[in-house]
Amino acid sequence: MAKVGDRTLSVAEFIRRAEYTIRPAYCRKDNYIHRKIVLNSLIAEKLLALEAGKENPLVQNEEFQDFLEGRKEQAMRQWLFAHDFYRKVTLDTTRVKQVYRLAGRTYQIAYFSVKTPSAAKIVREKLNQGEPFEQVFRDFGGLRKLPRRQVAWAEPENEAIEQALFSAPVEKNAVIGPLQVGNNYYTTIKILGWTDEIALSTSQMQQRWKDVSDRLREQEAEKSYLNFVARLMHGKRVEFNPETFRALVKIYQPLYLKSDKEKKRAFNERFWQKKSPEKVQNDRAGREIAPLLNRPLLRLNHETWTVARFLKEERIHPLVFRKKKMTGKEFPEQFKLAIVDLIQDKFVAEAAQKKGYDTVDLVQRNVAMWRDNLLALYQRNRFLESIGKKDAFYKDQMKVLKEDLNPYIRKLQQKYANQIEIDTDAFEKIHLTRIDMMVLQKNVPFPIVVPSFPVVTTLNKLDYGRKMSQKNK
Repeated sequence: MAKVGDRTLSVAEFIRRAEYTIRPAYCRKDNYIHRKIVLNSLIAEKLLALEAGKENPLVQNEEFQDFLEGRKEQAMRQWLFAHDFYRKVTLDTTRVKQVYRLAGRTYQIAYFSVKTPSAAKIVREKLNQGEPFEQVFRDFGGLRKLPRRQVAWAEPENEAIEQALFSAPVEKNAVIGPLQVGNNYYTTIKILGWTDEIALSTSQMQQRWKDVSDRLREQEAEKSYLNFVARLMHGKRVEFNPETFRALVKIYQPLYLKSDKEKKRAFNERFWQKKSPEKVQNDRAGREIAPLLNRPLLRLNHETWTVARFLKEERIHPLVFRKKKMTGKEFPEQFKLAIVDLIQDKFVAEAAQKKGYDTVDLVQRNVAMWRDNLLALYQRNRFLESIGKKDAFYKDQMKVLKEDLNPYIRKLQQKYANQIEIDTDAFEKIHLTRIDMMVLQKNVPFPIVVPSFPVVTTLNKLDYGRKMSQKNK
């Protein structure tokens, strides 16, 4: 789409940057003027990054470097999954047909759960002996009304439940389970009935076939990937220092068990520039943790990780908790598992790097996108500070954009004019959604898919640079 010096903006990146985050009101629509403001903003981001230079304080900041390393490692892991596992799945058409026939169903079920393998064994024995489902529920202390809910294939479920309900037809009043749905967690289900949404049109049938195929491919790839990770981690041992671990738990627990309101505020501060945006940092390395920095936290095989080492690794891979909602009692175990998962992902990233996946174009583009966004914000703020308008910008963005940033970006367009190429043919073919949307990924250290939209200019003319040559398209 555009080339700015040694930096490029692909068509895919243009669309994702415009659609996977919320655009400002001045370029939110899909008309020609708004699309040109979007393109100018993304090119201006590259110009600001270029203007920031290679030796500025942000580039030399260790936390900035760790953030980009973390983005690279996450992109390498995702490429490894897609390239080595997802693409290599060969689907069994018979299996796809089986699931397709049931994919329109929404079951009404009654269910109860037990929390130990021994309890699950007793449930199974009672059911095999003919004891009614409702009585077994009461035998295990079920004093309230039996829980009920709906289960639809279209809404991702626990895989064990999905397999049980959508792999083959089941009968009304059938009792299924106990199914292991988590560590030491077993659910038993009774089918109360179902509704069936039939795919009638050709497009509906094609879409359902694709959805089923994609889901099964993902599941098969996930199994192969987990086997790969198990082999990779074989023989590796992590031993925690109990004293240091308990001290860290006391510091981390209040941070992670915040209310939803507090989490939302922290989220906004970090990702929506309500704090200084050039700070790519982890806020937890505060005064409480300072006395612990040189204490050993764990031994990984024969290597000791101090708390300081852990903090650095956590900047590269923020912790991902398996349980999203947990009690204070559960926190230490979940904290330990999150650290173990961090270590596991580190080994996967190393394996991906050995395969040369750090040089894959998509991986390098992903890192460059985040690097340039942060460099541009850094340069924008440096410019605003130089003219004493940084505070004014946060109070009245449109005023500062028109009076100060637009003239500044105009100067940069002229300064780098001979280094800018734009593929206007590709640009003319693009249409953007007008739906506000923010795309997140689940269960990854960095869930935000693209940086926030760069608020750097409202210029709407493409009267700079030159049309992209055929060889650069």
